[in-house]
Amino acid sequence: MKWLVEFYHERRGILARYDIEAPLPAEAVLLGRRAVLLEHPPIPRTTRRTLFERAERVGGQDVNGWVLYRIVKNSRLASPDLTQGHAA
Repeated sequence: MKWLVEFYHERRGILARYDIEAPLPAEAVLLGRRAVLLEHPPIPRTTRRTLFERAERVGGQDVNGWVLYRIVKNSRLASPDLTQGHAA
């Protein structure tokens, strides 16, 4: 199944969009998260994390700032013209 996965980074003001092929939405999110971190690596820190940032990490939130913004089935990619690289 094809998914459109979007992640948002509030501090950087970036919306990253990826077309992912995966059988389940949870797997698409994991693959999308890997892609966003490859394209936009975390900025190296020069200072220690604040107490709040450390608490976020313990709570399971993504400390690099990326948030899953949206995931939808992407039927647009199922079109033969788009999957074979032909212009519409």
